[in-house]
Amino acid sequence: MAKNLILLPLLLVAACAMEEEEPIVGAPQTEYSALGQEPGWALRIDRDRIAYTGDYGETRITVARPAAISTTTGTRYQTSRITVDITPGRCNDAMSGRGFEDMVTVIAAGRTVRGCGGARRTDYDT
Repeated sequence: MAKNLILLPLLLVAACAMEEEEPIVGAPQTEYSALGQEPGWALRIDRDRIAYTGDYGETRITVARPAAISTTTGTRYQTSRITVDITPGRCNDAMSGRGFEDMVTVIAAGRTVRGCGGARRTDYDT
């Protein structure tokens, strides 16, 4: 019985440590990625930062991830250097035809680019 009383607090601590991280608002998983074409770009949003690579790698912006803002069409992340709008809805990559669950618009370095992000949707493939 005494052993059980000693183990109980350890089990509770272990259970709390195994608890999953809270997902990013506006994204279905703890890491969110998006991509687009012409010019090629890629975006990654994680718990702490937003990393954008644009113009086929010539433009790189990494900023602390701000709080998500709910908009009438989806979710926005906005800083002085980058704005990311995520709109739920079918999106197909212009180059590959692969389907994704979100349409993504990025405004960075004086340029607006559009592409797809979120979970892969093979049922959307063209």
